Amino acid sequence: MKFLLTLTVLTLSLSAFSKEEELRNLYREVQLKSDSIDSSIQENQAKYTFEFPGLDGTTDRMIYSIDGKDGKLKINMNTVEIVTTPGKHIFQFFYTENYTEAYSDSLEIQAQHHATYAVYMTRTDLRIEVDKPVIYLYPEKKIDVSVELDIKGDPSFFYPAYENGWTFQAAPSGELTFGENTYNYLFWEAQQYRSFTSAELTSGFNVKGKDVVSFLEEKLDLAGLNSKEKADFITYWGPRLAANKLNFLRFEFNETCNRYADLNIVPKPATVYRIYITWMPIEQELNVQEQAIESFKRIGFSVLEWGGSEITNFPDILLSEK
Repeated sequence: MKFLLTLTVLTLSLSAFSKEEELRNLYREVQLKSDSIDSSIQENQAKYTFEFPGLDGTTDRMIYSIDGKDGKLKINMNTVEIVTTPGKHIFQFFYTENYTEAYSDSLEIQAQHHATYAVYMTRTDLRIEVDKPVIYLYPEKKIDVSVELDIKGDPSFFYPAYENGWTFQAAPSGELTFGENTYNYLFWEAQQYRSFTSAELTSGFNVKGKDVVSFLEEKLDLAGLNSKEKADFITYWGPRLAANKLNFLRFEFNETCNRYADLNIVPKPATVYRIYITWMPIEQELNVQEQAIESFKRIGFSVLEWGGSEITNFPDILLSEK
C-alpha cells in the first residue's frame, strides 16, 4: 500500500514529545462522531463506519489498511463500512493522488458496537490564483535586459505585453523603458495548483485586520524592502487583509517561490530576492510557530519580486482553534 506524507507527520524540528502530541491533536484527521450498541451486529463482531467529507468523486473505491492488512472498499455516499472483531484497530485510507493519505490512532471498539468516524483527507492540489507578482530591477548602470518566466500554471495576465519574454532597458532608479514607454516594474498573474507541507501549516502569523498595516511595515522592513516597494506591497495586500477580523498568513522566500515560476534574467543579476505571502481569513487564532523573515541584501545588479495568494478553499479541519 502506498503511504503518503500526511499533515499529522511532524517535522524533525519538533523535538519535544509534548509539542508533537499537541500538533497531532491539532491536525488529527480521524475524529469520532458516535459510538453506540447495535443489536443487529453479531456478539463477536463490531462495525466501523467512516465518512469522508468533500471527496471529489474521481473514483468509487477507497484503498484502506486495517492493522496492516490492505483492502479495497466501494464508497457509497462518501461512506464505507468495515465489520471486524472487537478490540483496538489502526486504519489507513488512500483515495487518489490528489489527497494525502489519512490514518488513525488506535481506535478501540466493544462487541456489538457501531462507531462512526469522520475522516478528513486533505487535497494536495488546491487551485489558487497567483496574484500580482511584480518584478523590480536595479542594475548598477543603464543596461539592456531580457526576462523570461517559466510559469508553473496557466498565465492569466501580463503587463507590459509579454511575447516570449520581456526585453527593455533598465536604469539604476528602477525605471524600465520599453521603446517610448516607461514602467516601475513587470507584472504577471497565473492560476495553478498548489500543495502544502505539514511544516508550512504549522508556521506563520495570526494577524488581526486592524493590525495589518503595522505588521506588514515591520516584516517588510526586516525583509529589506525600500519605501516604494513597501508602499506597493501594502497598498495591494493591505485592504484585502484589513477587511477581515483575523487572518492567517505566512511568507515564502527565494527558492521556495520557484513553485510559482522560474525567473531567467539576462544579464544575470548579482542578487535576486523573492517574497510571496499566502493567506486566508480565519475565525480563531491557529496554533502556529512564528516564522523567521529572510532579509534582502542589495549587492550589485539586484532584482526583487513579490506576490502572493489568498487561499479560499482550504479544508476546515486545518483551521483548528488555538
